[in-house]
Amino acid sequence: MAFIDTLKQLFGLGTYPADPQAPASPATNVPAPSSSGMPTTPRQRENLYRFIVEKLSAYSSETDGLPTGLTLWVRCLDTAEEDHLSVALYAAQPGHFRNELSRHLADQYIRLAPDWTFNWQFVRDELPAYCTYKQGNLGLEVIRPATEKPLKIRIRTLRGQTTQTFYILDPAQQTEFRIGRGKSVETASGRVRTNDIAFLDSAETGFDTERGEPNSSVSRQHATIRYDAATRRYRLMADAGGLPANGNKTKILRADDTVERADLPGVGYTLSPGDQIELGGEAKLLLESI
Repeated sequence: MAFIDTLKQLFGLGTYPADPQAPASPATNVPAPSSSGMPTTPRQRENLYRFIVEKLSAYSSETDGLPTGLTLWVRCLDTAEEDHLSVALYAAQPGHFRNELSRHLADQYIRLAPDWTFNWQFVRDELPAYCTYKQGNLGLEVIRPATEKPLKIRIRTLRGQTTQTFYILDPAQQTEFRIGRGKSVETASGRVRTNDIAFLDSAETGFDTERGEPNSSVSRQHATIRYDAATRRYRLMADAGGLPANGNKTKILRADDTVERADLPGVGYTLSPGDQIELGGEAKLLLESI
């Protein structure tokens, strides 16, 4: 040891060097890393809020048949992960997570029924099949009124020649309604497709030349309307023949005079009474309440 260091120690002006044999002092205020690799509690809580709000976006501005309850399902690896999630869900403060979630939903104009309930469940295996929505290790079960009936709607032809003047869409009978030119057509894969809302081809019985030209702007596989029982809403999906890549367009002319292009494959675009579906720039269908 240097002479100056010895003098500092003698008069209490310095610190002694650490004894290599002495045990290390325990660290303080250093949180132990999560064994499950979960994000920190505030971040995880925001992830839960975001998941629920995004999945309930279809209920934005909805007024009828509002959900009466929500159950959040979370697939966990072990007890440590369940404990971590319990903190994120304010398990020690009953009702607090629900109240905060209610504010998040209100910010997005998403309404639920008065006195709606919120619960959560942890599972180790698979998420339940009856979850309304799933994403990763999260599932959301939307509970709706037990007496609620499927929503019927009427489709009326505004422009073009179809097999019927109007069509009744009844989810109690079927939940998928195909739109295209021709009643029965063969797809590229060789399968036969039956169009439920069929524009008449020039060679088909019932086509009237005095009513106009053939509906060539409508593809044989143009679009599909699907009923979503969870939200009681209809959604329009452009099929292969109704996409811009194949020379066709599919649009939704909203009742508020806005226009939405249904040009992304696999995406369902919400439909409401008063909307018009434009196929290929010419043919038009109108959605009407019953």
